[in-house]
Amino acid sequence: MTLINDKNHLQYFAASFHSPLLTAIFATRNGGVSGQTPETEHLRSLNFSLNNDSNENVAENYRIITSSQGFGTADVIGVRQIHSDKIVTISCETRHQPREEADALVTNLKGVLLSVHTADCVPILLYDSRNSAIAAIHAGWRGTFAQIGTKTVQRMTELYGTNPADIHAAIGPAIGLCCYEVGDDLHEQFRKQHGAGIDSFFTTGEGGKPHCNLKAMNEAFLISAGIPQNNIEVSELCTQCHPDLFYSHRRSGTKRGTLASFIGLQA
Repeated sequence: MTLINDKNHLQYFAASFHSPLLTAIFATRNGGVSGQTPETEHLRSLNFSLNNDSNENVAENYRIITSSQGFGTADVIGVRQIHSDKIVTISCETRHQPREEADALVTNLKGVLLSVHTADCVPILLYDSRNSAIAAIHAGWRGTFAQIGTKTVQRMTELYGTNPADIHAAIGPAIGLCCYEVGDDLHEQFRKQHGAGIDSFFTTGEGGKPHCNLKAMNEAFLISAGIPQNNIEVSELCTQCHPDLFYSHRRSGTKRGTLASFIGLQA
């Protein structure tokens, strides 16, 4: 995963999928037009949420990031994220329909940019290099608990004949084990659902509370779904630890912007 410094201070991380026609990127908070006043400084600057920001600013931020990849803003397709395991299939018939409630999208269409929003949750991008199918996933703890990554791989197999061995996966910047403190009850929920082996993704923090490694857990679920570990790259960056690069709900609450991740194949 490579940090790209584009023109006008635009910064994003590019997945190492090695396909010239593929865009697979994780935006940072840098290079947009939001947060130009003291009252909106917390939105600086590449914010993709309309919460506390103007339509004009968000639209311009989308224009900046999409044009840098050779796409237009009309090519972006997202969902209304609800911390679920629901997956939306984007086809010629559905691409122009209103956004559905879901947390993952799959398609084999060219000329569209699938997108998910995060601000500590785990963004995951999948690329089936043999069948030219792609997916974008938002995995918070609920989606991770429900194995949304595994279910997305299964959906790609059902729809496009994807062999998991042909999938390349990128797990983007998200809150790390260092900062993701959770309750004992959540740890117990995971243990009951997934067995004692899930304990390897938890540790005890300085305050005696469990800390959870969501990125590593999602990686393990993708491996169990058949994706070779060598095909998975995982960002080591924690969104809470790097306020210069990322928005973080755990750090700032609702007084923040929202990050976006994108994947698409050129038409």
